[in-house]
Amino acid sequence: MKNDFFRKGIEGIRNIQLSPEERGVVLSRLLEHAEKHSAVVSPWKIYLSRFQVKYAIVGVLIVLFGGGGAASAAEGALPGDILYPVKIYVNEPLRKTLIAGDVPKAQFEAERTVRRLEEAESLAAQGRLNKASAETVREHFEKSAATFDSVVQKLEAKGSSKEAVNVRVDFEAQINAHSQILSTVGSAMDVSRDNDITPLRDAVEEKAQKAKESRANAVGVFLKDFHEEFDGRAQSIQAIIQKTGDRFRNTVSATAASSSVQNVILETIPQTLQAAENALRDAKEKQNSGDSNEAFSVLLDSESAAKEADISLKQGLKFGKEEKEKRDSSRRGDGDSDREDNSGRGGD
Repeated sequence: MKNDFFRKGIEGIRNIQLSPEERGVVLSRLLEHAEKHSAVVSPWKIYLSRFQVKYAIVGVLIVLFGGGGAASAAEGALPGDILYPVKIYVNEPLRKTLIAGDVPKAQFEAERTVRRLEEAESLAAQGRLNKASAETVREHFEKSAATFDSVVQKLEAKGSSKEAVNVRVDFEAQINAHSQILSTVGSAMDVSRDNDITPLRDAVEEKAQKAKESRANAVGVFLKDFHEEFDGRAQSIQAIIQKTGDRFRNTVSATAASSSVQNVILETIPQTLQAAENALRDAKEKQNSGDSNEAFSVLLDSESAAKEADISLKQGLKFGKEEKEKRDSSRRGDGDSDREDNSGRGGD
């Protein structure tokens, strides 16, 4: 098993290389950091305290000797995988360096935060989510979420209230959807000391609540100048509700749920869409009655719910696909073992 681990690691190293542009960016970042800090703490220190040394060793080898497909090679890595440190400590910081503009930076931080939750869901679908991997996800999730808040607060301080509201609504929808999925995953897991993902679930649920509060607080500033956006935004929300509902009905009629977890995820979608419909109707009524401020706030509730349903549908289908791939792989492995056993008996 250990030999196979390192064999795969070496194969991965051989296929990785950095482009000249990527090398230049990495070098400039290292030089800039060296000028500002007299003592350098290895970015692998945290990782070493959480995972076996072999993962970090191979990761360092990849960084030192690898050249240009580092990003593509590590993009699908999950906590516990050999390339995960490269994804966290090389790929993502490199991508961040190449991003210009406050809004793209906020969107990147939101994406990075959500990626951590998607990793947890992929681990769960593969039967690999446990207390240790969930703790790794939680630490990186909380760090990314805090960075997202900091970037958006800078947007708000600069007076970019519309952009801040938009990224907060999208972020809220993402966190709400993944919070529900992780809650479902956790409820379906066998609870044990080594299998407890409660801290991660609690952290995501807390962030979902704070995301809603932050968005609501941001709306107050936004409303002063953007009342005229109500009708166009309402139409866009209605389109999301309609499109997601159609896709959901087509998917359910054509595809059987692969597990109880996927089934529960999909079951929540009609309720979320209905909540979006109800909030949209309520927002229109308030707008017609002249309560524009409250109308827009409720409208954003509707938008968040509509996007949450869309995300839940995509992730529910992805979860089911990964579960099926895991089962198919296990069956193929069992079949290979049976053939080897039969071959061995035939030779006796």
